[in-house]
Amino acid sequence: MPAAEGPRELPPALLTDPEMIRACRIRDFATIFALVRRRARIYPSRIAALCGMTPSRVGEIAAGRRKLAHIDVIERVADGLRIPGAMLGLAHRPWEIPAQATLTEPEPQPAPPPPATPVADLDSILNLVDATQVTRSTLAAIQSSIQDYWRRDDQHGPAALRPAVVGQLRHTQQLIDNTRESPLRHGLLTLAAELARLAGWAYFDARQFSTARTYFAKALTMAQSVGDRQFIANVLSCMSLQATYEGDANDAAALACAAQDTARGTDSPDLVMAMLHMREASPTPRCTPATTATDPSTKHARTSNGPTTPVPHSGCGTSTRRS
Repeated sequence: MPAAEGPRELPPALLTDPEMIRACRIRDFATIFALVRRRARIYPSRIAALCGMTPSRVGEIAAGRRKLAHIDVIERVADGLRIPGAMLGLAHRPWEIPAQATLTEPEPQPAPPPPATPVADLDSILNLVDATQVTRSTLAAIQSSIQDYWRRDDQHGPAALRPAVVGQLRHTQQLIDNTRESPLRHGLLTLAAELARLAGWAYFDARQFSTARTYFAKALTMAQSVGDRQFIANVLSCMSLQATYEGDANDAAALACAAQDTARGTDSPDLVMAMLHMREASPTPRCTPATTATDPSTKHARTSNGPTTPVPHSGCGTSTRRS
């Protein structure tokens, strides 16, 4: 049998015709074939090709001499003539189900992208270069910056300096981490301690006491690592002053005593000791941090040993950092 052309849809008017509906319901294929021939112009030979039957068999069915009883043959007629399954008492035919309603396997979800590589901040990038180039000039440049910070603090107050000081401290700590034990590393630790003390003073002036205490503690740790007892006494004096303004007289006196004990036997203890005795004797604050710059006892101190970094307005003590 020659290959049949693909099936075509029956006219909607034919599928909704009461006679067609009744014939399908009782499976009267003689009437169905007659209506298809008359209303859709599909002749017996074409019906035979579409339904997988011989023309003679189609003729016998159309003449009423043969009935269709096998379900598979009835399904072939429904599929070949595109008669909806429900009209013939069948399940929905595959071609009746819309393409979008066909169940398909869900598409696999794309794998999540790998975590983005963190972008190094500017300090880290600069540190990669500077880590192998620490020289005495590096230390001199940082020392000069610290002296400039103290000068600007004296002129304008520390509020605007905090970001610069904290950034300089972070950069100096990165240089320390990448520098082998040497006099240069010792010098970096000394400068980092001074920057930490300056950062603590800036936050103390802003009454951010908890942050100030954190930076003072950093300054103590680094000063202890280089064995600078006079600077340790200076930082303890700063912490004593802060305890005073926080209203904790006991801590203020205890810190002042610790600073005195540390300062004894150092090269230039006189000014530190004098201010600490005043602090110990009168732990009650007489002014607020914002007004300490007007107190004559809090002016910058210098020793006879040469240039030093200034003392913060708080009167924390002296520093004998040589430039």
